Amino acid sequence: MKRWIILLHRYLGLACALGVLILGLSGGLLVFKKELSTASGERPAAVSGPFAGYQALYQAATERHPGGSVNLRFGETLAEPVQARIRGAGEERLLWLDPVTAEVVSDRAPDEGLFNWLRELHEALLMDDAGETLVGVIGIGLLLMAISGLIYWWPKDWKRAWRVRTDKGMRILVSDLHRVAGAALSVVLLISALTGVLLVFSKPVNGWINALYGAKPDKGVKVVPGDTRLPLDLLVAKGDAALPGGRLVDIRVDAKADKPVLLRKRLPGEIQPNGRSMVEVDPYRGEVLKVRPVDKAEPGIRLTTWVYAFHIGSVGGLLHRVLMLVTGLVLAMLGVSGVYQWAAREWKQRRAAPRRLATRGA
Repeated sequence: MKRWIILLHRYLGLACALGVLILGLSGGLLVFKKELSTASGERPAAVSGPFAGYQALYQAATERHPGGSVNLRFGETLAEPVQARIRGAGEERLLWLDPVTAEVVSDRAPDEGLFNWLRELHEALLMDDAGETLVGVIGIGLLLMAISGLIYWWPKDWKRAWRVRTDKGMRILVSDLHRVAGAALSVVLLISALTGVLLVFSKPVNGWINALYGAKPDKGVKVVPGDTRLPLDLLVAKGDAALPGGRLVDIRVDAKADKPVLLRKRLPGEIQPNGRSMVEVDPYRGEVLKVRPVDKAEPGIRLTTWVYAFHIGSVGGLLHRVLMLVTGLVLAMLGVSGVYQWAAREWKQRRAAPRRLATRGA
């Protein structure tokens, strides 16, 4: 049985090596995206001063790129820069807005800048929907590799389980490091692979879970368009009154006139760092149309909140994030060391082949 398990592990590793290397490095760096992008100047730093207001920020974004749907994403405090994602007319732009002056500080395509590029690389290998599916397939391969590697490693003699031999040459050293590092982080690798696969295929998985529990999908609410939209500051106040507490994370203003304004909040106790509690407000009359705290959401959405939090390392604070960074770097190392072991083994067998033939001839 172990022979077939190691063959599965070896050839899955060869097939997924490049993908594992890319996902490990990009995912490890993205865990600290906020800190690293701020230090590099890609993300503006927090500022001090009175908050400009939600409507002023929305107007600044729409004046730069009119006619599109706008998402305003806020940081943990109102002093942090505000991210505006604008989608419309076949174009998507990512803006950073100053929270005090409402000025546009940065205007880029979603994949411009190192960390935006890394996110696109990690989520879809820079290949849109096909790349996202490929990432899911690589995640399934990683899941099988972690399981097969753990089974193959499971020792009869635990005294030798963590042995790293430094006096037997490079091939043995790399093999021991590969084995020990993979075993030490096997649980984290399993969680990372499983949560990544669930995120990639979240739509069908959530559909199956909701069907299992008999939950009906949430139907969108439409509004009757009026003459003018009310200011976002008033709509946010209406939403806060309907769902008090927590922090406003996101405001979505759809370009379609019959769509409500969607407020996304993170309530106390929510594990998802971006929150999944929603309030929908009529932008013309200020009426609250729907309130959905995350604990009242469909089972599939509640599962996704946990899956996402574990995948990005936000459950256990800084220690969890550091562990995810280390895991990403080790994952990249496992991909490289696995290919090295295969190449060294092939080279050794090819060198030994003429000797075996000569021995048989003699």
